[in-house]
Amino acid sequence: MTDRVDPGTNRFPFYLGAVGTSSMAMGLQTVLFPWIVVGVLGEDAHRLGLAQMAVMIPNLLFILVGGALSDSRHLGTHLGRLYLLYALPLGLIITLAFSEQLAYWQLLVYGVVYGMITAFVQPARESLLPQLTRQVLQTAVAKSALVQFGAQSLGISAAGLLGYIELPQLLALQLLLFVVTSQLVRRSQPRGEGFAPPDRAVREVKIFEGVKLVLGHKRLLPLMILVGTTGFFGIGAYMVAMPLLARTVYQQGAGFFAMMQLCFVAGIMIANLILMRWVGSLQRPGRMMLVSLLLRGVLICILALQVPIWLLFPVLVVWGILSGMSMTLGRSMTHEEAPPQLRSRVVSVYQLCLFGAAPLGAWMAGFAIDSYGISAALLLLGTLTFVVTGASALFSGLWQQRRETQSAQPSPPR
Repeated sequence: MTDRVDPGTNRFPFYLGAVGTSSMAMGLQTVLFPWIVVGVLGEDAHRLGLAQMAVMIPNLLFILVGGALSDSRHLGTHLGRLYLLYALPLGLIITLAFSEQLAYWQLLVYGVVYGMITAFVQPARESLLPQLTRQVLQTAVAKSALVQFGAQSLGISAAGLLGYIELPQLLALQLLLFVVTSQLVRRSQPRGEGFAPPDRAVREVKIFEGVKLVLGHKRLLPLMILVGTTGFFGIGAYMVAMPLLARTVYQQGAGFFAMMQLCFVAGIMIANLILMRWVGSLQRPGRMMLVSLLLRGVLICILALQVPIWLLFPVLVVWGILSGMSMTLGRSMTHEEAPPQLRSRVVSVYQLCLFGAAPLGAWMAGFAIDSYGISAALLLLGTLTFVVTGASALFSGLWQQRRETQSAQPSPPR
């Protein structure tokens, strides 16, 4: 099975549209879910960390299964069905919010179901991208990321209107966006285009095939270790510390928290605008990822000082730039090294390392903030980030690693 792009049809814009609508829905999720926990229900840092874990833990349990299933299915059809499944948890939470009966345990159930669906969506969406574009792969990844985070910023902005728009209406908008995504992703790869899955009688789903490949791969293994470190120290700390900074340190509401998220996303978009031009010619992407992680440790320590608002927002923009570079480079390197027949499974390992480590980081951040206070906890996380980055630079081989080949899409069949 090899990558195949239909020479007569350019369906990549439909894919970008699906990325856009789903990312806008995810932007709503980014603000609404944690703010319901701390701003509506008034829960503490530890319970916020547990709630964030409820969303992310399913990646530890199901994302390898999701990757294996994606490699044996027609992705346009498979993804279209998966996006419709978001209607189940969202429909439940909309009903509870409308009746004003939301409780913490219900949010945990919602988070688990939402996270399970996402675990199947992520590897399938990533694996579909190379099948639809004739562009150089790194450029297509950067363009997809630009659309993703641009649309996510719109979702975050909409979520920031909480208080002016009722919570059930915002959740209903999120559900509608997933329905639209389902239709767009089906149009990006209708039946009869793309990979034809093997006959059901001979189909064999090997869930751990991607793990075995990564463990024996001299370039993918150190990359995944670094990605896991980023998820643990970066994403975990960010998801717990940011809403608590907004509520307890700066004494602000959902609109202020949304502005913090917008600054972060703006940084990611800036990073991808830069990378669209020269990511393909970058010879040492691993070195740049290590520098990015080190600098994010510096930023975590700066936030520990409880800087004034005028400095907070620029710090979050820079954090977003560093995170955007790291994510796009990690995705590009994963696509370059993964064989097409195992791409979904290898991508699922990447997602497992990034988002599977994040709930553990969120739990640790919540526990540290409850135990030592937010400033001391952030200083501890920043210091640990320095230590891990130094160890990775010395022992992983990523600092010396050079890109062996330029990755471009294969020519369409004639």
